[in-house]
Amino acid sequence: MYRAALETLRQKIRESTSSMTSVPKPLKFMRPHYNDMLAIYEKIRDAQNKALCADIVSVLAMTSIDTKEVLKYRLLGSNQDIGMWGHEYIRHLSSEIASEWESTETNAELRQRYLQLTNEIIPFLMRHNAEADACDLLMEIEQLDLIETFVDKDTFPRVCLYLTSCVPYVPEPDDTKLLRTSCKLYRNYDQYPLALRCAIQLNDMDLIRDLINTCPSSLVKKQLAFMLGRQQIIWNVAEVNGEDPDELTNIMSNSHLTSNFLALARELDIMEAKLPEDIYKTYLENTNRGNYGQPDSSKQNLASAFVNGFVNAGFGQDKIVSQDTKWLTKYKDNGLLSATASLGLIVLWDVDGGLSLIDKYLYSSDDNVKAGALLACGIVNCGVQNDCDPALALLGDYVSHKDAPFRVGSIVGLGLAYAGTNRDDVIELISNALREGNPTMEVREKQNIFAMNFERKNLNFGLDYFTCLSFNWYYCCWLV
Repeated sequence: MYRAALETLRQKIRESTSSMTSVPKPLKFMRPHYNDMLAIYEKIRDAQNKALCADIVSVLAMTSIDTKEVLKYRLLGSNQDIGMWGHEYIRHLSSEIASEWESTETNAELRQRYLQLTNEIIPFLMRHNAEADACDLLMEIEQLDLIETFVDKDTFPRVCLYLTSCVPYVPEPDDTKLLRTSCKLYRNYDQYPLALRCAIQLNDMDLIRDLINTCPSSLVKKQLAFMLGRQQIIWNVAEVNGEDPDELTNIMSNSHLTSNFLALARELDIMEAKLPEDIYKTYLENTNRGNYGQPDSSKQNLASAFVNGFVNAGFGQDKIVSQDTKWLTKYKDNGLLSATASLGLIVLWDVDGGLSLIDKYLYSSDDNVKAGALLACGIVNCGVQNDCDPALALLGDYVSHKDAPFRVGSIVGLGLAYAGTNRDDVIELISNALREGNPTMEVREKQNIFAMNFERKNLNFGLDYFTCLSFNWYYCCWLV
C-alpha cells in the first residue's frame, strides 16, 4: 500500500505544477499533514519505499517555516533526477546547501555528499538560464573552480558577465578569484580581449604577458597591444610566433596614437581648427548691451587660451597660436605660463613635431613663458612613451630649480608625462625635490598630488581624462 500511495502522491505533485517557480497545489493542501508524513516515514521499513517517501517529504518541506529539512531528506531519498521537482525546489535546496556548508567544515564525508548534490544542481541551473544562481551557489560553498566543467560556448558569456559584475561587491580575496575564473573562461573560448581586461584588473603582469604570447591571432594580438597602450602597460616584447616584436612594442608605447587620431579626424572631416568663439557662441549674444557684465581683458584672454587648447587638443593646429605671432603679448605673469602650456594640448601626443614647436619658447627670456613651455613638454608626452625619454631629459634639470615657476612647470609636466608608468627614477627625482631645500607650500602641494598619481591602479578613468582633469586643476590653481 505504501508504494502505490507514494507513487500517486509523486505523480499528482509533478503533474499539478503550473510553472517552474510555483509551489504545486497538492503541497499547499498537504502542508498541515507534514508531521504525519514524518511519522509515516519513520514507520516504513522497505528501503525503496522509504527513499521514495523521503523524496516527497523533502519536497513537502518547502512549505514549512523555519526548517532546513529539504536538504536533509533529499540526502535520505532516492537518486532520481533532481530537476523533476522544478526550479523552486532547486532554489530551496541550493539555499540550504549554502547555509549549511560552513557548519560541515570538520565533516569531510558530509561535505562530499553536498558536493555531489551540487554537481546535480548546477547542470539543471545552467540548462534553465539560471547561470547567476549557479555562480552564487558555487561562490557560497567556495567551489567556483567547478564552474569550468559546466559551461559551454553558449553559457560562458553570461557566466563571465555575472562574475565580473560581482567583483566590486565581494571582499578580498574573493574578487581576485572571480576575475581569475572569468579570465580563464574567456581564454578557453578564445576571447582574448575580454581575458586581458580581467588580467589588467588583476594587475598580474605575468598573466598579461602570457596572454600576449599565447594569442593565436596576429590581428587580435595587435588589439591587445592597443588595449595595453591605453592603460600605459608596456614592455619590450620578444619575438613570438613570427610576430614583429618592435611593432607590438610601438603600439603599446602609443607611438601611433597621434597618426591614428588624425586619420580618424580626417575620416570624420573635423580637421578644421576651431576658434574659442565657436564655443562661446558669441553670435547669439545681445550686441546692444554694451560692456556691462563683460570680464576684463586679461581674464577673457586667458579663458580663450584654455578653450583654444582644449577644443584643438591633438589636432596639431589652431587659428591663434600658429597664425598670430603676437599672441603672447595678450598675457602677463602667470597668464603667460598657462597660455604657453596650452601649446602642449594642441600638439598632444605628437612628440616629434610637437617638441619642435615648443622648443623656441624654452629659450625665452621670460621665466613664465619658459616654465609654461616646460609644462607643455610634459603634456605633449602624456600617454606616449619614447625610448629617448624627452620629457625626463628636458624637465629633470628644473625639478630642483631655485625659482618656483620652473619647479612647478617641471614637476607638473613630469607628472603628466609619466602618469601611470610607475617609473622608479621619476618618483625618486620628485621625492628628492621634496627633501631638498625649503620649497613653498604651492610647490609642495603639486609635488604631492602628482607623485601620488604615478601608480597605474589610480588611473581608473583613462589617461585622457586624467590629462584634462590635471591640466584644468593646474589652471584653477594659478587663477586663484
